[in-house]
Amino acid sequence: MRNCAIGLFVAAVVLQGGGASAQDNASCPETNERTNLALARAWHEDVVNQRKPEVLKDILSDRLVHHASGGYPKRMDAKGVAAMMDDFLKAFPDLRITFDLLEPRGEYVMQRYTATGTQRGPLGDIPATGRKATWTGINIFRIACGRIAEVWSEVDAAGRAKQLTEK
Repeated sequence: MRNCAIGLFVAAVVLQGGGASAQDNASCPETNERTNLALARAWHEDVVNQRKPEVLKDILSDRLVHHASGGYPKRMDAKGVAAMMDDFLKAFPDLRITFDLLEPRGEYVMQRYTATGTQRGPLGDIPATGRKATWTGINIFRIACGRIAEVWSEVDAAGRAKQLTEK
């Protein structure tokens, strides 16, 4: 059942226009599901859990398109993603991401994660609260030419905001 749902979700993403082949350019490095999985894992494992935001320069395409939800612009480029990650690392200095699902499918990698952190700095219009929050999210990464070329993100920003602001 899970594989069927993942397959349908990937098909929907491809039909919405995110389906150029990862090997379109002859000068691109060869990729496979293992290397694609490593790139997708680095998004949270290296950048967030290991506090190495500089890794983004190595894993993101110069033409990255990030389709976001949860309080950020609906579309961001690599600079926008770097700023977003910086915002989260400053707001939640103890932020940890655990992977609930990390599943490669050709040039796509699906990721479901759980994030937990204590808000010590502002995040958007929410000032530092000192409260701990746990939220979930889903990312679908499309890998092209050995880099993350496109990301679709759905985040439980409302649940996170409620935990941070509810009295």
